[in-house]
Amino acid sequence: MDETYFDLNCPLDLALLADFHNSDPVPVLESLKNNKPDIITIAGDFVFGDRPRTGRLKIEENPNAVELLSGCSRIAPTFISPGNHEYTLIKADLKVIRRTGVTFLDNQWTEYKNTVIGGLSSAFFTAYKAFRANCPSKELYPKPDNTVRSRSIPPDMAWLDGFEQQPGYHILLCHHPEYYPKYLKNRKIDLILSGHCHGGQWQFYSPIHHRMRGVYAPGQGLFPELTSGVYDNRLVVSRGLANTTFVPRFNNPTEIIYIRKSSGK
Repeated sequence: MDETYFDLNCPLDLALLADFHNSDPVPVLESLKNNKPDIITIAGDFVFGDRPRTGRLKIEENPNAVELLSGCSRIAPTFISPGNHEYTLIKADLKVIRRTGVTFLDNQWTEYKNTVIGGLSSAFFTAYKAFRANCPSKELYPKPDNTVRSRSIPPDMAWLDGFEQQPGYHILLCHHPEYYPKYLKNRKIDLILSGHCHGGQWQFYSPIHHRMRGVYAPGQGLFPELTSGVYDNRLVVSRGLANTTFVPRFNNPTEIIYIRKSSGK
């Protein structure tokens, strides 16, 4: 696991975690303890898998995720937004998550030390919540219809106007980097933190783009543009903390990103 550092115009030292997928929390927590960030941000997919079919809560099937969240909240204030793997979480799951001490941001914002921190939920999470509210099934996690997992569903953007209008430095957790060019590029947001694409799975150096490129990312397809690093000096994309496919990573280690505050802040 790499520790990647960026110096950006940010008033806080922060850690960015993404795509933990219920993996081993020990090396992650050790890194966080050593680096001592002011805040910890988790940009989605801390759990793994689809809807549970065992009668247990989904969060109960992801004990390493609970251990990670509890450990993070003991190190620094921790803020989370849901990714696509969190799409089926219900109120009982969220109760367990909040009990760890983290702040769960579902299309909402909070303030911390003159910084406004928002969480743009995955459209899958928002769509399933609406589906479940109107579903007659008594199952804890009813099987969704095809529209819930459609990549054409937009995220809920209505709340972002109010978020932008708050005074202070604006940080947005947004699991999907592919939302950036379509929905966020022209927004007045200082820092956008993403994951989702696992670095494109295989990384190679592109002499045309003068940077590392990934081979494939969900939501972006082959040779995606946004897989790793900093774009436009404000979109930060993590390569993630786990591998969940049968295709091994190549030239693409997992990582925690640390963003260091500006000098004089």
